[in-house]
Amino acid sequence: MASIAATLTGEQIAALAYALPPLEPEGLCYFVEIISIIIGVIATIVVGLRVWIRAGLSGATKRIWGVDDYLVIIGVLPFIPSIVFSVYCARFGVGRLDVDLPDPLYQVRALEYVIYWEITYFISSTIFKCAIGFACVRLDTRGRVFWPITINMGIMVIVTIMALTFIFANCTPFQAMWNPALGRCQSIIGFQTLSYIVSAVQMVTDWACALIPVFIVAGLQMPRRTKLSVVCILGLGILVSVATIVRIPYLKYCDTVKYPNDLPYHLAAIVITSNVECGLGIIACSLPPLRKLFKFYYRSCHDPNTSGQVSELRILPSDK
Repeated sequence: MASIAATLTGEQIAALAYALPPLEPEGLCYFVEIISIIIGVIATIVVGLRVWIRAGLSGATKRIWGVDDYLVIIGVLPFIPSIVFSVYCARFGVGRLDVDLPDPLYQVRALEYVIYWEITYFISSTIFKCAIGFACVRLDTRGRVFWPITINMGIMVIVTIMALTFIFANCTPFQAMWNPALGRCQSIIGFQTLSYIVSAVQMVTDWACALIPVFIVAGLQMPRRTKLSVVCILGLGILVSVATIVRIPYLKYCDTVKYPNDLPYHLAAIVITSNVECGLGIIACSLPPLRKLFKFYYRSCHDPNTSGQVSELRILPSDK
């Protein structure tokens, strides 16, 4: 890329890059595309079922609609494009070694779609984690739950805003993020440094989102078997933080000065783990309402006369 930028203008590089056809995915590219599509389809279906249940259309419960439900719907809006951009990433070289790219200009297109993916991923991931937070507060309004959750959500939102601000303000013009010949980028804070900061904060907030609901469920009055099933569902949140941990070692390759080769190949692991993280977060925050649907139809099969209405459990604010 450096040699090309030295001989061509940014406009010429852009014209040549946009004339390149998409590649058939193979090897790691194939896994980027398939895993993204699978996690995207499953998460979208789960959210659709959640909305169906919460809106009272399933017959399993009355209409139970809260802030967390609105956030889930809003979070899907950037999540679906992030999956689409993941597919485009794979089709334009993410997951391939430099020597396997038919033309080095594929890196321009690959990095462009990675930036688009990262923006939509950041937004979607933060919204869904806030949805989990509001769901916890809705279930348990005690101060010892409310304040940690609120602080956790505040940190997530602030970090996301800072990350997005960096992405949009880092280079002038914005297109120089993936085509450096078009302009210039500041060098005070590198993209790698930002990625480490964001990942560290995400890891801490993910653990909080995963563990706080477990303590809430432990205080609910419900059968032991039911409580265990809910804890297992919420335990998916722990896998979200594991995905973040797996991603961290690959962030070092964002330093293109120290690691100038095979950036698209290493970005594949970041895209895969991030999509798994976001998808599992979506599923984790939507499965508890689905449990009511399964319980309703199970009871209906064994007792045709049951009304099936399942009330929502909640802890009252007794010790704020």
